[in-house]
This record gives sequence, structure tokens and C-alpha cells, in this order.
Amino acid sequence: MPNLTAEQEALRASIKKSAIIWGVVLGVIIAGLAYWLLGSQGSGIRSGGAALAGLVSAGMITRKNLSSGAAGAKCANCGAAFSVARVDRQEVLVNTTPKEERKVLDNGDTEITTWVEEVYDVDDTYKCSSCGDTTHKTYQTTRRKDEETVVKSAGKKGADAGKGNSHDKGKSAGKN
Repeated sequence: MPNLTAEQEALRASIKKSAIIWGVVLGVIIAGLAYWLLGSQGSGIRSGGAALAGLVSAGMITRKNLSSGAAGAKCANCGAAFSVARVDRQEVLVNTTPKEERKVLDNGDTEITTWVEEVYDVDDTYKCSSCGDTTHKTYQTTRRKDEETVVKSAGKKGADAGKGNSHDKGKSAGKN
């Protein structure tokens, strides 16, 4: 593409690199599936079919990702290619909620996972490097924080049930 600035070239290269990586990864997966599906065929047909399926799908996926990335990086105002990039991101914590999940294991023990769920309002700001037009994308996202998993034993009864029989599989696991 002629007359791209250094910033636009960097964005174009990033989009191209990402598209190629996704194309190759998914192409290899599809080739593996094709090889497995062609298991009853001869060795040449099986290998050739898997290679053909992998190459065709990798090419199509790469092309689709390139066109999608290029369309996302095109300014809606001036139409400049590879000119829109995120320049700012604001996150505002809206809510925190303690959560707990219990799961009974095969041996009768109970696995208890606790965490704090945080809800954020996110505002991304995008700016065109050619005309300076700015746009905003606003959405919500959730995150888990301080996740811990403890296994409570069902084998003990009485006042000391669970004491000494629980082991933490959370962030502190392996520090003993």
C-alpha cells in the first residue's frame, strides 16, 4: 500500500502477523481432523487430503482475518486504511460480589471455590492517525479476583470437622 506512515505500517504488519498465526494454527487443526477422518483411505490419499484441507483452510482463514482486521482499522470518517488505533482505555469498577461454588467429589469430600467477581465499565477510545477523528466503544467486563479452592473432608465428624483435612489448591498451593 503506497504512502502509509510508519504508524500505519506497524498496524498493518500487526494485523497481518495475527492473521497468519491464526490461519496456520487453525489450518493445522483442520489438517489433523481431515487426517483422522480419512483414516480408512490409503496413506497417500490420507496425507494428501489432510495437507490440501489444511492449506486451503489456512489460506481462507488468513484471508478472512486480514480483511476483517483491515476493515476494523479503516477510518469511517476519512476512509484511510490502517489508520485507526486505540489510544486510551478507561476502566471504572462498578460492582464487586463475593461468589462461592461447591462441588461434591467422588470420595464424598466437598471442593469449595471462592472468589470476588468484579464488574467494570470499560471505555476504549480510538483515534484516526490521518484525520484525527475519535470514536468510543463502551462495554462491561467481569473478572475473577482472589480465587481460592479448598477441599473439605467429609470423613471427620464432630467439633473439629474439616480441621487439618483441608488443603488449599489456590494461589498458595506449592508454597508449603
